[in-house]
Amino acid sequence: MNSSTPDAGLIYVIEDDSTTATITRILLEKARPGSRVQLYANGQQALDHLTIARREGTAYLPSLILLDLNMPLMDGWEFLDACNRLTMGEPVCILILTSSINPEDRAKAACYQNVAGFFSKPLDTHTIEHILRLRRAASGPTLRAATINTEAPLHHLMYQSRATAPMGDAELTQLLTQSRAFNAAHDLTGILLYSQGNIIQLLEGPETNVRTVFSRIVCDARHTGVIKLADGPVGQRLFAQWTMGFRAAAPTDFANLLGYINPQYTERLAPADPDLQELLVTFAAG
Repeated sequence: MNSSTPDAGLIYVIEDDSTTATITRILLEKARPGSRVQLYANGQQALDHLTIARREGTAYLPSLILLDLNMPLMDGWEFLDACNRLTMGEPVCILILTSSINPEDRAKAACYQNVAGFFSKPLDTHTIEHILRLRRAASGPTLRAATINTEAPLHHLMYQSRATAPMGDAELTQLLTQSRAFNAAHDLTGILLYSQGNIIQLLEGPETNVRTVFSRIVCDARHTGVIKLADGPVGQRLFAQWTMGFRAAAPTDFANLLGYINPQYTERLAPADPDLQELLVTFAAG
């Protein structure tokens, strides 16, 4: 049994309130007959099970994790940090399910590349259907539509632009949620850097899909001054586990990055520039 492969029918619900957990399980099983919903009272219990499954290969990974934020022993934030340190194989779709109405929690959740959505309690049938649609969109390649050509040569495109209106936490959260679901469904990965209205985005995946997304961005009214910085084939992905990584950058850091990727003596960067690759990976992890 390959523990790196998510099981399409396996769902984790990490929730310390037993009544909420039970209702969530019933709604999920009703909306998707055949689902196997496992309940965990805190992040530590779920993390222990994931760790054993990865180490011993005794179980499949879940295709979906519904995660509460406020829990004893290990809360949702600590669980997300711990998951980032695990090698999961294909990405596991994690959706926040919380009673928090704090916009700062939404913005913080958007910074985790494996979080595909943020939902408020209590759940209803409509929300469950939305959750399951997101799971299908954000699943790894073995759970995606068979029409996706994961064997296509890899392509890399990077651009800079400026937001036509400054993006607050709510706008950034919406943009990231949409991007992650779309990119996951089209075998695209990458990173988005944002600072005071300035945007740099790197896209990588099959060339046709990369160019389709870039065409959409050029026509998107939220962007202006779109400049292509790098465009060409690459041997491997820089952000294979990130359907859309995100960093909110300090203005000085962003200016330093722009100073490197916009050298005055060249019109375009080489896509496989090793210094650029190292800089982006370091920047994303910072």
